[in-house]
Amino acid sequence: MAKQLGFFLDVNRCLGCGACIKACANHNRLPPSLTWRKLRQVEDVDDDRGQIFRFFLSTACNHCANPECLRVCPYGAYAKRRDGIVLHFPDKCGSCKSCVASCPFGAPQINPQTGKAGKCQLCHERLDKGNAPYCVQACVTGALQLREIQGNPTDRILRLTAPLPTLRLTKPSTFYYPPRGTKIL
Repeated sequence: MAKQLGFFLDVNRCLGCGACIKACANHNRLPPSLTWRKLRQVEDVDDDRGQIFRFFLSTACNHCANPECLRVCPYGAYAKRRDGIVLHFPDKCGSCKSCVASCPFGAPQINPQTGKAGKCQLCHERLDKGNAPYCVQACVTGALQLREIQGNPTDRILRLTAPLPTLRLTKPSTFYYPPRGTKIL
């Protein structure tokens, strides 16, 4: 059975500094209007205790087990490696935007300079040499990690997208340690 790599984010450790975003953008020489990694602040309310939890989510392509981008691309511009990394080949891209429209996470985006889709490639060239992706390397607190997913994650890990049927089909490979004190659904 092939392995599946995935991102793990401990939201208790993420400072929201954006170092992961900057490292990705710099390495991939992205134009200022384009980022493959996003950072957003989330507020969650624990109704039972009346507490508000604020935390940051750093997200990128989820390198899904069943990627919609790969399934819908009429040009064959996507491929999935044995380690679960979903690759995009810009030279095959026909700029049809099917992948952009089909991804429930908004990972593929059109580069305004080239008119072609692009997305996180999980720094596969670095992984092939035994190095961490730039975003993971740039995380000063160790909140963002890359791991091999072994079956189902433990019950301490939350897949924030689990309840939605379309996401159960794509099986995103990104997991989050929830804020301390919150209940896991």
